[in-house]
Amino acid sequence: MKRFCLFVFTAIFAISALAQNSDSLKLTAAPRQELQLPKGAKGYTIVRADIFDSKQTISAICYSPKRFKTAIVLPEKNSRLSVTAKGADADFGVNAGYWDVRINKPSTFLKLDGKQIAVTADYEKERVDGLVCVGRRKVVLDHCKAGEEAEYAAKYKNILASGPVLIDEGKCVDHDAYTRGMVDNAGGKPVGAFYTYTQRHPRTAIGTDRRGNVYLVVVDGRSAGNAEGVTITELTKICAWLGMCDAINLDGGGSSSMWTKEEGTVSYPCRNKLFDHAGERRVSSCVVVKQKR
Repeated sequence: MKRFCLFVFTAIFAISALAQNSDSLKLTAAPRQELQLPKGAKGYTIVRADIFDSKQTISAICYSPKRFKTAIVLPEKNSRLSVTAKGADADFGVNAGYWDVRINKPSTFLKLDGKQIAVTADYEKERVDGLVCVGRRKVVLDHCKAGEEAEYAAKYKNILASGPVLIDEGKCVDHDAYTRGMVDNAGGKPVGAFYTYTQRHPRTAIGTDRRGNVYLVVVDGRSAGNAEGVTITELTKICAWLGMCDAINLDGGGSSSMWTKEEGTVSYPCRNKLFDHAGERRVSSCVVVKQKR
């Protein structure tokens, strides 16, 4: 147990020699508020770190899926992460997938307990290119285009499609390359989902490292001087610095939130436009985690 905890501590915040730069060093040196989590999990909140020439507030949790049960939860009615996680008797969790606010239903491929719940809507296919597959003792993240989920559906009973993929088998995806050239005729700005990639927003991500440990990350935003949010490229860098070899972006903006059983909402969700813990938004799905007994 001591060896595992030591590894998790270093895996979340130690930066490899190859990744050294001023922003990663600032992230490493930033004061951290340790989260109260069950043994076998480790997490922190970093408030107002000076990275990317901005103020960033970041919450991260790392855990072993062999010691914790991971679940994708879809409540009957959209509810706040804190409500959904408490109802599932979870130890911690984050918001999860995209959803259609007009009908309050998931807008990407979703399979729960072996039953397919939803498919990826056409308007989501531009940004949704990955799967979060939950097994009994592992969480697998992989690149997968919408409509090509059959191979994974045959292996896993619980699957959530999201995107964009940030890191694939140790390689950071160059989303800046995707946005170059994708401009509208009027303003010369990237169009569609790609435009949001280049803007700073709250973001939620899930990742895994080479040992199979799972990372949940929330970067808060929309609070000048406290939490300015990140672009997709900046989120990719944070995930890489934390040690992930695979990572996928989940739903962000007003939906981004992290909760723990001991402390409640530990991130700073922005729906109330205040830098506090009370700005949760109702969401359609969550990733919740519970210690195995």
